[in-house]
Amino acid sequence: MGNAITVQVGKCSMGGAVGEYPTAVLGTLFFSGQKLLADPEKGIFDKAEAVGQIRRCEDAAGKSGVSLFLDVVAETPTAMKSYLEFVIQNTSLPFLIDGSSDEVRLAGIETVRKHSALERAVYNSIGTDTVKEEMEVLTRYTPAAIVISAVDPMDFGLESSLSIVRQMKEVLPRHVRRRLLLDVGFLDEASVKISAKIAREVRKRTALPVGGAPCNGLYMWEALKSRGEGAFMAALSATLGYVTAFGLDFLFVGPLRNVEFVAPAVGAVGVYNRYELQSGDSDRTLPEEHPMRAMFR
Repeated sequence: MGNAITVQVGKCSMGGAVGEYPTAVLGTLFFSGQKLLADPEKGIFDKAEAVGQIRRCEDAAGKSGVSLFLDVVAETPTAMKSYLEFVIQNTSLPFLIDGSSDEVRLAGIETVRKHSALERAVYNSIGTDTVKEEMEVLTRYTPAAIVISAVDPMDFGLESSLSIVRQMKEVLPRHVRRRLLLDVGFLDEASVKISAKIAREVRKRTALPVGGAPCNGLYMWEALKSRGEGAFMAALSATLGYVTAFGLDFLFVGPLRNVEFVAPAVGAVGVYNRYELQSGDSDRTLPEEHPMRAMFR
């Protein structure tokens, strides 16, 4: 296709040429079992601990020049409202509306709309099985970006991913089509390279930003986890840096706290991507927030 599409979420840009913008790291907040949660049904949590964790990860991301997104996960509409109001009021970061059902996610859209924060929001996610009512709400109150789940575990591969994207574009209005982020899916720990190559080709053919969650496979890798946190974080950082080299625009990194460990790896590979881009186009403007600047301070 033609020039790659840039999607703007808050102050963060994704897409464009590989290396043009920082890769975004998406850290999950308020997930089930998290220690700071007191009541996941009502959305009651330790606010001081949440703020502290966000600030530490924000600092780590800033020092590495990567974009930080908060992946806000909730189990109930009440909890979603509580979490999002906290994030909107206590940070300027972009965030994902992520939940266990369309009811929970749509409660998130309504909360964000009431607080005039749609320009910072990413809806995660829609797919070929998304119900009509959910699509209508997203068309009416469109966030800055919407993630398409462009993976079929029963028919995993490039053509399947492209087919899903084509089907979704056919039912989405024009103003939404240029706000799409494509999650290509990482099925297990062994297929990371295969998935990254699929992501690179999907990005090339659709001109849309792509990403996914290579961390999922590592969390299923019991032998690796048994070696302790140091070994696991080293492998996770290496994996996220590796897939960044394929041009992925956003990466789910697991729990938010992981950002402190993985941001330098993603930032380092962001430098390599940018150097390659710059070597062929020396007049291209370097954004103020970019690993090429941050990693050499």
